This record gives sequence, C-alpha cells and structure tokens, in this order.
Amino acid sequence: MVNAERERARSEFLQRAEIRNATVTRSFGDALDVLRAANALFASVGVASRDEFSAFTRPLLASHPYLQAVVFHRMVASHERAAFEAENQRFRPGFEIRERRVNGNKVTLVRAAPRPRYLVVDYIEPVAGNEVTLGYDAFSFAQQGSTFMRAIDTGQPASSLMLPLLQRGDHLGFLLMMPVYRRGAPLTNAAARSAAALGDTAVVIDVATLVGTTLANSNMLVRNGLRIELTGRGLDGPQRAYLHDALDRTNRPAWHAWLGEAVFTNRHAFEVAGMPWELRVTGRSSEMAGSAGALIALVLGCLVSIATSAYVQSRVKRTRRIEALVETRTADLHDALDALRLYRRAIDASANAIILVSATRPGYPIEYVNPAFERMRGVTASEVVGRGLLDMGNREPDQAGVAELRAAIRERREGHVSMRLLRRGREDMYAEVYIAPVNNEDGVTTHFVMAQYDVTMAKRYEAELEARARFDTLTGLANRALLHDRIDNAINLAAGRATVWVAALDLDHFKFVNDTLGHDAGDELLKAAAQRISAAVGRTDTVARTGGDEFVLVLPGRDNESDAAATVNAVLHALAHPLELHGQDLVLTGSAGLAAFPADGTDAATLIQHAEVAMYRSKELGRNMVQFYMPTMNARARERLALEGALRSALVHDEFELYYQPQVDLVTGAVVGLEALIRWRHPSMGMVRPDRFINLAEETGLIVPIGAWVLRTACRQSRAWQHAGLGHLRIAVNLSARQFAEPNLVREIARVLDETGLSAACLEVEITESLVMGDVESAIRTMRELKQMGVQLSIDDFGTGYSSLSYLRRFPVDVLKIDRSFVRDIPFSEDDAAMVAAIIELARGLRMRVIAEGVETEAQLDYLRRRGCDEVQGHVYAQAASGAEVERLLRTGRHMIPHDANGMSVR
Repeated sequence: MVNAERERARSEFLQRAEIRNATVTRSFGDALDVLRAANALFASVGVASRDEFSAFTRPLLASHPYLQAVVFHRMVASHERAAFEAENQRFRPGFEIRERRVNGNKVTLVRAAPRPRYLVVDYIEPVAGNEVTLGYDAFSFAQQGSTFMRAIDTGQPASSLMLPLLQRGDHLGFLLMMPVYRRGAPLTNAAARSAAALGDTAVVIDVATLVGTTLANSNMLVRNGLRIELTGRGLDGPQRAYLHDALDRTNRPAWHAWLGEAVFTNRHAFEVAGMPWELRVTGRSSEMAGSAGALIALVLGCLVSIATSAYVQSRVKRTRRIEALVETRTADLHDALDALRLYRRAIDASANAIILVSATRPGYPIEYVNPAFERMRGVTASEVVGRGLLDMGNREPDQAGVAELRAAIRERREGHVSMRLLRRGREDMYAEVYIAPVNNEDGVTTHFVMAQYDVTMAKRYEAELEARARFDTLTGLANRALLHDRIDNAINLAAGRATVWVAALDLDHFKFVNDTLGHDAGDELLKAAAQRISAAVGRTDTVARTGGDEFVLVLPGRDNESDAAATVNAVLHALAHPLELHGQDLVLTGSAGLAAFPADGTDAATLIQHAEVAMYRSKELGRNMVQFYMPTMNARARERLALEGALRSALVHDEFELYYQPQVDLVTGAVVGLEALIRWRHPSMGMVRPDRFINLAEETGLIVPIGAWVLRTACRQSRAWQHAGLGHLRIAVNLSARQFAEPNLVREIARVLDETGLSAACLEVEITESLVMGDVESAIRTMRELKQMGVQLSIDDFGTGYSSLSYLRRFPVDVLKIDRSFVRDIPFSEDDAAMVAAIIELARGLRMRVIAEGVETEAQLDYLRRRGCDEVQGHVYAQAASGAEVERLLRTGRHMIPHDANGMSVR
C-alpha cells in the first residue's frame, strides 16, 4: 500500500513537472518566433527604416513583456565608420561606435578601437531603458561575435551564452541572433552567406523575467510546493538562471517516512538555437494533493479492516469475501477520483481555452470554462456559465465558422473552424476552434468539449507580411512582385488585340539629394514623387516603386505611341513643380523609357527590362525626357553594364593612372602648378576616356572611392617630386559632387595631407559652380574649413553654371578657372572674348587669380596675356602626361615656351 501511494504521489508530481517543463520550453519557442518575425520584415522589404522597424516591433513587445529588447545590428566597414557615426549624430548627439570595457565587476562602454568591421546596434526597441546600447559593437565581445558567425555558418538562428545585460548589469540574459542578408544574394553556403550579410536581427531576453513571468501568468507559482530551477551555460560554465523555491523543508516525524514520504526530482533538458538548458523541478510526496491524508486514511482503514477481518474470520467466510470486495471497490473509487483530479488540474493548467457544453439541454449552455478562457476572453466563468454556446462571443454570427460549428453539434461529430471572436476591453481575437462530442457508456452524446487556440498574432504577422510582400512600405505603391502580377493581368486582358505600355522612370540626381540633405529628406522626396506620379495617371493604371528612386508605370488602354508618351510627359510635368524640402526649393526631373506589349516583349520581365534600357538612353541624351525602346539600344545597355562591372574592379586591379597637365604663369613662363587628371587603362578595352566612365562613376557612387584614390595619389606624387628637389609645385585635384557632400570630407583631406606629408598650401581643390549651389550654406561651411587648413580653392568651368555674384562674393575662393568653351572661340567670337575679359576683371575685383583652360594657339595666348590673365593650361604649352614624363620635363627646367604643335618645348 505504501508503494502504491508513493507511486500515486510520484505520478502527480511528474504531471506538475511536465506541465511546467512544457510551459517554459514553449516560452523559449515564443522568443524564437519573435526573432523570426522581426527577421522576416527585413527579408521582405530589404533593410527596413527605423520607423518601419519601430512600428513592426511594438506589438511584438507588447505581447511578449519578458523581452528586454528587439535589435537590428548593422554591419559597418571601417571605411564607413565616420559617415555612419556622422549620420547618427544628426539625431543622436554624441553618438559613436562603442565597445565593452571591464573594470573589475563593472562593465562600461568606451569608443571602439579600429577594426576591419563592426556589428553595431543601430535600431533598438523599446528605446527607453535601452539607450546605453545604441552604437554598441557586438564584435567587440568575442562571445557575441562568435554567436553571429555561428548563425552565418549554420544558416539558422543562434543563441549566445548567458551574460550580464548591458541595460541591467545585475540581471543575466542572452541573445538570439539571425542574420539579415542582401536581398537576392545567393545563400548556398557559409561563404556566400557571410558575403551577403548586412547585419542581423536579435532579441535580448532577461532569463529570470522570461521564466518567472510565464509561470506566474499560468498560475504555476501559487502555493505549488515545488522548487523550480533553470540552469544554462554562462561565461564561466553552468550557471543558475532562475530559481523559485516553495519546497517545504520543515522537519517531518519519522513515521512520515514509514508512510511513504519521499522527495522527487525531475530534470528536463532542452535546446534553444544551439544553447542547452536544464529545468529541474523538486517536490515532496506529502505536498501532492491528497497524498498524506489519503495515505493515513488508507492505513487506518487497513488497520480497521485487519481487526474486523480477524474478528469475523471466525464467524463466516462469506463476510470475508464481502470485505475483500468492498476493499477492492474502495481502491477503484480512489483511483477514479485521483484520475478525475488529475484531469481537472491538467485542464485548469492548459494555456488554451477549454469549454464544456451540455449536449442535452436547449441552446447548448456552457457548464464549465477553464482559467485560460477567462484570460483570453476577458470575462469570468460566472458571466458565461449557463449562456448558450452559439449566442456568445461571435463577432460575425453569419461567418462560415459558425455554420460549421452548428453542423458539428447537430451531427454529433468532431469539427475544426477558424473564427473571429469578441474580447472584452481588447481588440477582437482570431481563434482556431476544435469541438468533439463526449459520449456516455451507451454511446449517447451528453456533452461537447471545445478548445480555442488564440492565433491573433499569427494572423497579424500573416497580414503584415502579405502587405509587405506586395506593397512598398515607404510610398504605399505596388512593389516589384505586385507589379509583375499587374502586367500579367493587363497582358491577359489585352489578349493580343490591344497594346500595353510599360514605362520605367528614374528621378534625376536623386543621390545628390540623399548626400546633401540626408536620407530622411530623400524619403520625403520619394513620397512626394509617388503622390505626384499617382495623381498624373489614370485610375486603371498602375504605379510601382521597384527600388531606390526607380518607378515603373503600367499603362493599358493607350492606342498609340502619342497617347503613351503624353501620359509619361504629364508625369514628368507634374514632377517638375518646385518642391520645398528642409528649407530648400528643389525642382524634380525624371528620365523615362517606354516599351510596348507585344512589340517589345510578351512577358513582364522583358517589358520592364526594355523600358529600363530606354530610360538609360534618356539619361545619356540629357535627362528629363522620354525615349521609346528600340532593339539597337540593347547593345548600348550591354556595353554600359559591362563598363560598370569593369569599373567596379578597376580600383582593386590597380587600373587607374594619373596624368598631370602643367599650369604656366603667363608673366614668367614658369610651371607653377599641375592639374591631376585620371585615366583608366583597361586590360582589354585599352585607354578608356574619362567622359565614358566619370558620369557612370557618379551614378553608381563609385566616384567617392575613386576620388579618394586620386586625392591620395596626387598628394603622394607631389610630395615625391618635392623630395626629388623639383620644387614646391601646387597640385590641383577635382572634387565630384558626391565627394564634396561627404560629411567627413575635411577630415579625410586632413588625413591624406598628414599621411603624405604634403603641405596644405600645395594642394588646390577644384569644385564646379553647380556643385556648391545645391546647398550653399553647407558648401560655404565646408570651404571655410578647408581654407582654415590652408588648402587653396578654385571654381572650375566658371561661366557655365548658374552661380549668383552675391554667393560668389561669399565663397572663400582663390582661383577662377575660365572654361575652355569660352577660350576656344576668342579669335572668332567677340561675345566669347568679352566674356573672358569680364571674368578676368571680376576675378581681379574679388582678389582672385584666373586660370584659362584649353589654350591651344598663340592667338588665344596673346589675348589672355593682354587682358591680364594670371595662368594658363593647355596644348599651347603641354598636353596632360604621365607622372614619369612630367618629371622628365621638370628636371630639364620649369620655364616653358608656347607652340601651336603638340609636344613639350622647354626653355
């Protein structure tokens, strides 16, 4: 009997332990679901914006309060660090990439040391309470860095060891990390995944809060008589993460042990994203419901039975058989009651709503609901018991789920439906509902048992991901996936009898807005452009944003080219209205290309590709126009694509060279400076002209690293000539618009001068009029900083831009360079000669030097000398030549004589 009672106590203990094991394990699985949901946001839209990330994660945090934070770590290369920090400092003053520093038991964050790359906390929600982690470099802590790399290697979420939380140093937590990849990149192996990684999403979990909150919400910590302990791996080996000790340790009489007192322990090992955990539950047999009382009663009953049996044994054997039968029935009754109590406790502990419904009374009244039903629906049991099942809690009485439930009840069978249900004080819930009949021994259905599983969050994720999969999150326009569907539908409706036009449209110089006014301004510009484009097309047309500043229009129902072109021109006209953005008046223009079904393609991909080819042709011809696709454009597009691919590898393969053209003082004939000019010597294409690749480099952003190489190479060469005793010549370097807009431009130039040892006075930076007119005040600040360093500034191609004389007076400029287009026709055009004379007089009045470019003849030279021009450069003295040739020229003497023929003549 003692053994039987002990086994019953053990059975109840194991049932309690297993419920807690399942609850804790499920809570860790919920945390993984949150991680995957956040990662799915980036997989569907690319790198989400900060606002998109915040809006997406807020409901996740509200429904999972144990999460310390949801994070997006951004991968930042060393050469991107300065720009990344500057961008964040605009709205986070003092922002910098930081790393851990441990002093004893105290962990602080300090400025991160230089590293090839950083894994930086860029977005975090909630921000409140987690501010300290912004800018933290996860690669600075080897444990977190290895967790990220393990996720890359396996292609699966990875868990860190337990470690002190930065936000709450006295709490232990861990991170679940999942990489974010560049969209469309192949992820076939670890090397490919590593190359495509842009960062990761992560959830930061306070372990004690996770386990404690989950168990408390399930009523599993109220007078349970158990000791619950969770252990995981810490930095120094196995470490306790959570402890709840409600085990009664008071001294027990010796007879308790004789009656079956025992201590039970259950160990449950599980793994979360590669991290092993162990949940240990301990309890006493006497703490199990009814064990001690039942045991004592049973023992006393046995004693009475033995006494009675001894008494009646002498009287009649029949009484002995009756006693044995009674004892057997009593034991069976105890077993049945124990089983009923076990089932009731299991139903009460269920995380899902359980409802017991009468099948024999009219209206199918509810007889019982468990605590999970009360929590999920926001009502008490007393409010629903007695009410009809089908009259309670349905948002839409005529929804399909209600009809299916009625049919299952009527036919006395199992059923499964999805339904929308009411919740008091909260938004409606979506539930998976299962119903099954409960039959008596005669097979008659007396009750129905119903289970409701809350799938609201899953429905919300599904709806959000569906929307993100088909619509652009920034503008609300169709995205590429929905665009393909719309084109296919238009083609099917046309059925070969009508034309469907597809237009590709790209905003001109959009990257310049991003670089000068910032990405937030760029986003506002894209939203405004999307609204204008949508307003300019018809209701049956489709406007899609396919990435960056690229839009595609689907125009069915246009009978001919004129109608299609008229619509696109109307769009360009709508874009061209001035737009005020961050205090700047901007004028948008766009370049567009048109392709037609069926003439230019019979499927969506081909039509979009051909429209884009025509759009690139519009850009080549001057922008702000529409071009129709022609098959001959494909060759040009392929050439451009090949050129872009070759350009991306030119720096790596050391294919660029610098040529230098002398700048000669008109009074002395001495070489006073040199302009550095880039050349590209491709192994198969030969020498590529700058006019073929400079604009392409601007469009692709490659002009920034190329320009940095030109600056460093020219300064290094100038310093080398000085060491060779060739004098302190001024070296002139052109800056592109993209370079000039870089926030760390001044620091970069200072660093180059420091590394090469070149004096700032020997460097002249050339910028164009149009470059500084985009954001005049910012340009003036940058120019003044360069002047404070001692760098000389010149305005290149002066007279071809649209600068104002009032601005020119404020520019701290040393030199005006007269454009070659004015110099070329000096002997033949009085207007050009007058323009050159006016520029020289203007420069003299503003105390600036004047350099004339493209001087090729003695006649041009004589006119410039008479007008008082300071310096010239051009073929009349020397063509641009390699560094070695220029060095030979300088070694033979720095005074030059003019000539009308090509070549270098020295005096």
